[in-house]
Amino acid sequence: MKHSKSWALAIILSLVLLAGCVPGAARPSAEAVMYRHDARRTGVYDTTGVPTLTGLKWKFQTGDAVYSSPVVVSGVIYVGSDDDFFYAVDAQSGEEQWRFATEGDVRSSAAVADGVVYFEGFDGYLYAVDARTGQEVWKVQVMPPMEERGPYDDYASSPAVVDGVVYVGSLNRQCLRALDARTGQEKWAFAPERVEFVNAPPAISGNTIYFGGSLRGNVYALDVRTGQQKWTFTTGATANYAPAIGDDGTVYVASKDTYLYALDGQTGQEKWRINLAGASWVTGGPALANGMVYVGTSDGHCLHAVDMDSGQEMWKFSTGGWVWSSPAYVDGILYVGSGSRKVYAIDARTGQEVWQFKAGGPVYSSPVVADGVVYFGSADGYLYAVN
Repeated sequence: MKHSKSWALAIILSLVLLAGCVPGAARPSAEAVMYRHDARRTGVYDTTGVPTLTGLKWKFQTGDAVYSSPVVVSGVIYVGSDDDFFYAVDAQSGEEQWRFATEGDVRSSAAVADGVVYFEGFDGYLYAVDARTGQEVWKVQVMPPMEERGPYDDYASSPAVVDGVVYVGSLNRQCLRALDARTGQEKWAFAPERVEFVNAPPAISGNTIYFGGSLRGNVYALDVRTGQQKWTFTTGATANYAPAIGDDGTVYVASKDTYLYALDGQTGQEKWRINLAGASWVTGGPALANGMVYVGTSDGHCLHAVDMDSGQEMWKFSTGGWVWSSPAYVDGILYVGSGSRKVYAIDARTGQEVWQFKAGGPVYSSPVVADGVVYFGSADGYLYAVN
């Protein structure tokens, strides 16, 4: 009997020790969720999707339009509104957990890391707020206050948080900043030779950070540790959307010059470009899945699927309105909003509609999918949850 107990104890101890050797099995890792799901801004979510629509689960009313794209962390949704507040909302019930007051619209999508929420406001501040209590941890002015000018791409940059550093764009001479996530102290700031504004969310892969500019049509690559410029690629117009970085390091970026670009992540050399919209903008952050790049167009009113390798368009889906929303991909289905007041679920392989849901206003917010629910904001002032 003693031998039996000894063997049982030994097996249990072995399993515990084995678990401790598996990364993340015995000790929690720092949780970080941000716009487009990850720092590479791929728009691919490892969760349960919504292949069949039941209907509205709940909707939460703010005081003004919701252009901000939500993030979901540990059962809480974090989202900003044009009512000058940033909200934490229970993902199951839709009940408010807390709200945080700013002095301007909050269209920036948040990044959450180590129990802190980071977002930028039209008042010019980057905020760090306790994710549980809604209390301010620190704030740093990173740009002059922005004027309210309607929905036309007036999005403050959505920060990326990697390895204890917050990276965020600015409408200022120093157009991209790296700040210590714990204290808000500046580590470095990037100021190109000619003034550039950055309201695009930056993307990070390896030791390089990529982002587009609003004034010059440039796409920049910097060393993520020092802020030193590696290369610059110039498009024909504003490129103020989040780049997406493929597994092989290719940078996919949309521009208002009507083109979607594929760039070599190491050199900045163009691999291909495709005109998707004639005289219209290619808009939003691309989603990368199944060897395809999925991206929307403005006056074109379409979501497009483009082959990653060749740059050939494979299909397009008409939404009936501007597609400023960036698509989310889960298990073969794309979820995207439209100015037609609808959110669509689209088969990623065929481009066929799976279902649609009509909100009370245009949907420029990018949907987020988590545990069988799609969350998105609308210009009607509501945060929606549908399943």
